[in-house]
Amino acid sequence: MSPHSTLDLAMGDPDFGHTFGPVFWGFCVSLMLFGVSVMQAYLYFTRYSDKLWIRLLVGGMVTLDALSMVLIAQTVYYYTLPHFGNSGILDQVTPELTTECLISAILTCASQMYFAYQLFMIRSPGIIPKLANILVVTLAVLGLAGGIACTSVMFVFPRQVLSNRNHTFAVFAGINKGSGAAADIVATIAMCAFLSAADTGLKGTSNMLKTIMHLFVNRGILVTIAQVGLLIVFFATSNHLYWIAFHINGTKLYVNTFLAMLNARNSVKFAGREVSLMTMGTYSGAATRVGPAEKLEDYEGHSPDFGKTTIQITTTSTTAQI
Repeated sequence: MSPHSTLDLAMGDPDFGHTFGPVFWGFCVSLMLFGVSVMQAYLYFTRYSDKLWIRLLVGGMVTLDALSMVLIAQTVYYYTLPHFGNSGILDQVTPELTTECLISAILTCASQMYFAYQLFMIRSPGIIPKLANILVVTLAVLGLAGGIACTSVMFVFPRQVLSNRNHTFAVFAGINKGSGAAADIVATIAMCAFLSAADTGLKGTSNMLKTIMHLFVNRGILVTIAQVGLLIVFFATSNHLYWIAFHINGTKLYVNTFLAMLNARNSVKFAGREVSLMTMGTYSGAATRVGPAEKLEDYEGHSPDFGKTTIQITTTSTTAQI
């Protein structure tokens, strides 16, 4: 056992700063990520007008993210200021941290379900696309269920989470984070595979699809690293609180990447003209690849919902509506 473990601290180890140091620095990083989320939300609401349910989703996620930040701040304050040096507090997790874990599970599932919606919009023939989407949804729901179960255990057994970890809590935490990581990996691979199938061979189309795939891949890599990293730290360093630093920043990454992709309106050259591209379901232009003649038609301004039209690429095998 490490000389600076949580269990040692509970038995009288005076190095309190070593125990909560990672939590404090993780909190500092989460403050910066939250600031980025606020800026992303401001840009989104001031620049884009999308379907009501999308705007409500964004507003709900930002609100929950802010509430999560408040709960984390209160938890850090509770452990490090009024009870600094009191090893007995490690016997019980705070209600604020428990509630934050539930919020984290909800935010993660919401981000993944919207990703599943985008995957559903890639209409490719065959059973594989449907199975991939079902798998992503199943894993996301399983992750949410694991998060709810974790929260329940934390409320029922608050003294068996930090210094004396409950085995049931560890199992549900593994389900929560493991399912989340699996959902992100499957969704990212499936999205890239289906978008590749929509490539018409035209330079403009190919460049546009590559840009979209890069965004999805970058998002998938970031959140997957966060989830897998938390799993490794959670089980490999069970006598420390390092996992809390990974946990609070993983939630922020989900909100950050979600908003960043909504704001990723990149101007790309498509068949000799500029098309305003918006990924993740918010649209400001439309372009369609029609039939073997590879004819381009721009429907921008002809939709009754101007500013909300889609970018659609149709081939003989795939319809990609992004």
